[in-house]
Amino acid sequence: MTAGTDCPVGEAERDELLAICRRTFQQPRDDGSLPRQFHRKTHGCLRGELVIEPPDLPSVRHGLFARPARYPALVRFSNSFFDDDRHPDLRGLSIKLRDVEGTVCEGAPAGQQDFVLMNEAIGPAADAAEAMDLFRALDGIRAVTIASVAAPRYLFPSVLPWRWRWRYLAFLNISGLRHLLGRDLGQMTFTSVTPYRLGDGATKFLVRPERPAVRRRPARGRDFSDRLQAALDDGPMTFELCLQPRVLDSDPVDDARQAWRSPIHPVGRLEIPPQDVRSTIALGDRLTFSPWNALVAHEPLGSVNALRRSAYAASAANRGASAAFPVAE
Repeated sequence: MTAGTDCPVGEAERDELLAICRRTFQQPRDDGSLPRQFHRKTHGCLRGELVIEPPDLPSVRHGLFARPARYPALVRFSNSFFDDDRHPDLRGLSIKLRDVEGTVCEGAPAGQQDFVLMNEAIGPAADAAEAMDLFRALDGIRAVTIASVAAPRYLFPSVLPWRWRWRYLAFLNISGLRHLLGRDLGQMTFTSVTPYRLGDGATKFLVRPERPAVRRRPARGRDFSDRLQAALDDGPMTFELCLQPRVLDSDPVDDARQAWRSPIHPVGRLEIPPQDVRSTIALGDRLTFSPWNALVAHEPLGSVNALRRSAYAASAANRGASAAFPVAE
């Protein structure tokens, strides 16, 4: 199994990525402050609780999932690129847990575990090499728009159709269709896209709404924050936390553009009680969530995660964000 730390991401490639992200995706705001490089818009950063209730499966009972437990949680909902919720975009869900036992990855806060997910089962790039090609094509765009994010230079590198990046085009189309079909964050399913260590193998993480949330009428409002508030005004929001341990050899560890087919197992329940959504946005903007803020037992795997380690750390350092779970707010 290939850990993110063992993947072939050289120093020159890492430095190139950090430079592209800083000059293209982290330009200063009018007040001089720096935003996140990606997933910059916070819809809410909500307090909740994660209850771990692992099944009696040896393949699942590792690390955080070894035994039943309860953890205080912060849950941040976000947009990947755009401030306008009407634009087709990836929606993010990040979870930060406190009071977690176990050794953490180098540089991670002790006693914490983060999960970083989005509402797609696959990513825009298969591995670090493809991701770097995409970032190079996006480097220097004057503004983040729907047209610029489509990266025409990357999508159509030649006049020859067999050299077009059809899988990236399919990813864009699927994301656009998902935007049209879903405007309620409480009814979306979020996945980790990339794999993480679980025992001697790997797993992906998945957070999906419990059945009552799927059956209820979609929340209404002018933006995602309003819709979150409308959903919470009717009662707690609840999600299932699931693991997808890799049991099929056909499920690749280092191809983020291929969804896994291994079975999915519920291991816990995330509950978000009613609260004032807009009052939590500032907290979400001050915090940083990273797949590398994790237990060693759930170390990120694959070359995409290796790239993310440097990018997330630099983005947070540039804007002075904190990874620490606030005890009270």
